[in-house]
Amino acid sequence: MLVAPLLALEAFRLFGAGFFYFAHAALTALGALSPLEASLALAFRLLAEPLFALYGGHLADRWPRGRLLLLAALGQGGLTLALLPLLSAPSPLPLYLLGFLFAFLEALRMVAAGALLADLLPKEALARARGQLGAFYAAADALSDLAAGLLFTRSRPWTVGLGSGLLFLAAGLYRALPLPPRSSVRPEGGSLLGLRFLWESPSLRPLLLQEALLGLAYAFFAGLLPFVVLRSLGEVSWILGLLGAVQSLGGALGGLLVGAVLGRLREGGTLRLALGLAGLGLLGTALLPPWPLLAGLTFLLGAGGALFGAVAGAVRLSQAPPELRGRVAGGFLFLSGALAPLGPLLGGALAGVALPLPFLLAGGLLLALAPWAGRGWR
Repeated sequence: MLVAPLLALEAFRLFGAGFFYFAHAALTALGALSPLEASLALAFRLLAEPLFALYGGHLADRWPRGRLLLLAALGQGGLTLALLPLLSAPSPLPLYLLGFLFAFLEALRMVAAGALLADLLPKEALARARGQLGAFYAAADALSDLAAGLLFTRSRPWTVGLGSGLLFLAAGLYRALPLPPRSSVRPEGGSLLGLRFLWESPSLRPLLLQEALLGLAYAFFAGLLPFVVLRSLGEVSWILGLLGAVQSLGGALGGLLVGAVLGRLREGGTLRLALGLAGLGLLGTALLPPWPLLAGLTFLLGAGGALFGAVAGAVRLSQAPPELRGRVAGGFLFLSGALAPLGPLLGGALAGVALPLPFLLAGGLLLALAPWAGRGWR
């Protein structure tokens, strides 16, 4: 079946992209004159996704989606090679540009891959596949961080060369897969049609709002976790890394269990469980517990987010007609990407009043929303 090799290939491509992400972050940190210069690298990458998500969705509904995956992998392989001249003398400005372009291609890949999976699978199977893909992504991300970190300390050129080689290989494998051609239905309308579809659908609008609030809650947590661990709890830095790994493990397990949970609870029950797990994880963090308990809470948050994202994404894309799926995926990526910078800003402001406050508010909000998730669905 085509889906299994496609999922494996997506994870393999992410493994190769991880070498770019690690080298890009390390070189930016080494070349920056201040913490602000270093942090701007991530800001430019985050900016690229919402800027190009709508156009990426537009392309995904007009070009064969498999070809876009191939082109994105080729482009990312070339951008990884472009790091070579910067290895000995890293400079922030060209690194900002490379990161921005890499994220642009990543936005194109995300909408094309999401639409392609929806073309290949019915809704419940799509939710399971998205959960499995999330688990593969977590594993590939963890492995690439480990491998790139070890290799970068020994040979920067080999790190960049291996990453680009893996991405070029992924492009060749995309070409070898018998991916479906472009739909025979001629797409109509512009890039904003996906946004209109999301907002005008009576069942998708509340789901969209719940997913946006969950994303903001995640941003609260991610933005404040280093401060909580290193400053408030006074732990050493490896504890912070361990908590990140535990959250990824929760996300991987949540993704793998999507099919089993759907079989018992159906869509509405799975969404309610997901929001409940994430809400408990955030609410417990408000107590600023010792790190072993905090690890359990991050696990709950990771599992809940993976469950919700897999099912919500499947519902969203399966309801869209095939000729609109790229723009629906792009519209959601635009909305979530546009909101992403608000999380750290709002969370930091609330934490300035009282450190537990953002976790308390976010966790309480998710728990309050949980009973309403999926209400009225079969």
